[in-house]
Amino acid sequence: MIRINLIPPEYIERINRKAVIAKAVLAGVIVVATVLLVSTWHIARAKAIESNLTRLQAELAVLQKDVDQVKAIEAQIAEVQRYLDSINRINRGRFTYTHFLQDLVSDLPSTIWFNGISTTLTGPVIKVDLTVNSNSAYDLAYWINSLETSGPYSEVGVGGISVTETEDGKRFSNTLTMKYTPR
Repeated sequence: MIRINLIPPEYIERINRKAVIAKAVLAGVIVVATVLLVSTWHIARAKAIESNLTRLQAELAVLQKDVDQVKAIEAQIAEVQRYLDSINRINRGRFTYTHFLQDLVSDLPSTIWFNGISTTLTGPVIKVDLTVNSNSAYDLAYWINSLETSGPYSEVGVGGISVTETEDGKRFSNTLTMKYTPR
């Protein structure tokens, strides 16, 4: 079969040109529509983020007052804590000897008295050297046993006991060494 083209080539060329122009216009419209759609989406997103930012800044302003109050309270707490720490530093060793003497004489029998007390403070521990007199050997033994078994005393050492005759009877003298750790 033979085909004969009766349409002039200029007409076909014009139709092809119109088709290319129509395709170019369609592509341009699609590109412009896509750009407009993406731009609208970005603008809407930016507006949403901006309104969220404004809301969060307002909430931050409200919460900032609370944060400032908390910081002021923390500063007051720190000031009170520094005050208490300074009082504790002052009182740290202040009542050590008072407690020691109270514990020492708390169960001291009436027949025992001290000739001399020598102390050495090493940290919280007091090393004690005592010279004791007693009119009763039983009271002396009871009191030494009490020191050995009570909580704050350790390393109780008993020196030599000397016995002398007096007009009231026998007097027992001895030396004691011990360590006192406050409770």
